[in-house]
Amino acid sequence: MEHRNPIYRDIIDHPAAWTSASLGSDPKRQLTLTLSPEQRAAIDRVLRGIAHMPVQSIERKHAADPVFEALARDVEAELADGRGLIVVHGIDRAAYSNEECERIFWALGTHMGDAAVQNKQGDQITHVTQDKAHPTERGYRSSAELSPHTDAYAILGLMCLDRSESGGFSHAASALAIHNEILGTRPDLLPALYEGTHYATLDARGTSLGPTPEKVPLFSCVDGKVSVFFSRQNSNEAVRQSGEPLDPAFAEGADLFERLARDERFRIEFMLDPGEIMFVNNYVLVHARTEFEDSERHKRDLLRLWLNNAPMRPVLPELHLFAKLYKDLFALQAGTAK
Repeated sequence: MEHRNPIYRDIIDHPAAWTSASLGSDPKRQLTLTLSPEQRAAIDRVLRGIAHMPVQSIERKHAADPVFEALARDVEAELADGRGLIVVHGIDRAAYSNEECERIFWALGTHMGDAAVQNKQGDQITHVTQDKAHPTERGYRSSAELSPHTDAYAILGLMCLDRSESGGFSHAASALAIHNEILGTRPDLLPALYEGTHYATLDARGTSLGPTPEKVPLFSCVDGKVSVFFSRQNSNEAVRQSGEPLDPAFAEGADLFERLARDERFRIEFMLDPGEIMFVNNYVLVHARTEFEDSERHKRDLLRLWLNNAPMRPVLPELHLFAKLYKDLFALQAGTAK
């Protein structure tokens, strides 16, 4: 696979190859864009124009405000060419209803990519919140810790509607900085990580769908740009479904990758506050979440978008295989439900 996915053997010098030390003692502040009065006014103008529309029917043309569009371009530029994560601060949560927050968040997303379906109900925007009635649901419906991972699409967007009573901190780490560390300390593991492994989803158990038909590289390189795909839960699920163990070299490399993603030298921690929006470039960062506990007063609730954005970064087709697995699964589930 060397010719198709060449191993990058130089130190990655890019703003997204940050460490916790390089971001300083207040990483969230370094990663935050605070809205100007003009940008807040633009949000209100856009909101007035789409107030009557069902959220998922809103298209980019319906949010065609020059200041609003420039804000989206600034966010996208920071994801593509900057540090790969940005927190948009300045939306007064108390001034907007849940439905208005959905419209603001969705409208911003329309300028950054195409929203992907996230569940069998066909939702392209959904709530990340604990569902005690279905404790075995996917991670975004639980209160449990989520380990470092990437999502299946180019951009993850989260908008905080309410915090939990305790816990629920966001974690992030630069996969590019981790690549630099592995290159410097265990370069012998890079070939296995560039070869990758198969992935599967627990939701597909009992269906005709199995693991991804091809291996998905943990690290890959296209046009000199290194990208990442990592989900230990889903690589382990592929082992369960196929009965074939992980390649020992890949398993060792993935263990090291996850340890580094949890290491305080690379990991940052912060809390999203109500009204704040976070966007993450899944091709250069991994993200995680600490366990949380709700109360009568505070129930953690975040809106989520998964956005496709092909121009943002050239990647191997294999990095889209897990997204296709979910797409096929949701289509199969929707068909079965009819």
